[in-house]
Amino acid sequence: RCPHEPGACLTDEELFLGECYKRCSSLTDGRMPHRVGPATCCRTDGLGCLDIARSATSLRFDTGGGRGDGRADTPAEPHRPNVSLTEQGDGERR
Repeated sequence: RCPHEPGACLTDEELFLGECYKRCSSLTDGRMPHRVGPATCCRTDGLGCLDIARSATSLRFDTGGGRGDGRADTPAEPHRPNVSLTEQGDGERR
């Protein structure tokens, strides 16, 4: 049994609380690679993120991997995993 509903995120996204978001590592040029909230990325994982000097919160982090790519078929907003991106669906992973 899957730990989340069937489907996958785009290759430039990460799964967080059942939703696909653009990877924090991409959004912060690798400085804060760990997602700890829909709009929060952190330098470390775990309790170290309670130190506000190690994390950043921005509305621009609350985004899907398709934002700005010019393609209508890739989600610009956070979204549930897409079955068409897996072996259960018809599409290819992007």
